[in-house]
Amino acid sequence: MLLVLRALIVVGLAAPLHAAKNNRSAPVKLWNGTGLRGKTVKLLLDPSVQLRAPSRSVSSIASQSLSPWTYSYSIDESRIPRSIAQAQCLTSGCQTLQGGGEDLALEAKPIYYQVLVLHRVQQNPTKSPTKKKKKYKYKLGTELVAVGCTCVRPSVLPQQ
Repeated sequence: MLLVLRALIVVGLAAPLHAAKNNRSAPVKLWNGTGLRGKTVKLLLDPSVQLRAPSRSVSSIASQSLSPWTYSYSIDESRIPRSIAQAQCLTSGCQTLQGGGEDLALEAKPIYYQVLVLHRVQQNPTKSPTKKKKKYKYKLGTELVAVGCTCVRPSVLPQQ
């Protein structure tokens, strides 16, 4: 049941799905979860769902942070969303409050978030020579994404 709820959350990510152009729905096969493993559910796509931009610029927050970061993009044509931004910390230490340089007593570490994605997988090809159109299904999965960076105290292991 939890996976079905997760699949419903993906609706916001699935709006640009190619199938939405034709019939506004796509089958999603559930691979994990209690009682629903291997079941296929119909994922209804809502084209009115749009991403809301934050009120403050993300690049502004990234550059003003004590552990600044930039974004690189992971692009996968068989994944929804096709493009995912990954944060990369710019420094190994953290900026000092006075702005005079890098404080190596602290470490800049990425903050991770697990996001839901749909992976397009080709179905078993039919043996009929008249059908040439490839059929696909979507597999619900997760990916770990670095969304920003933060300052942490270094972990120190006591020597024995």
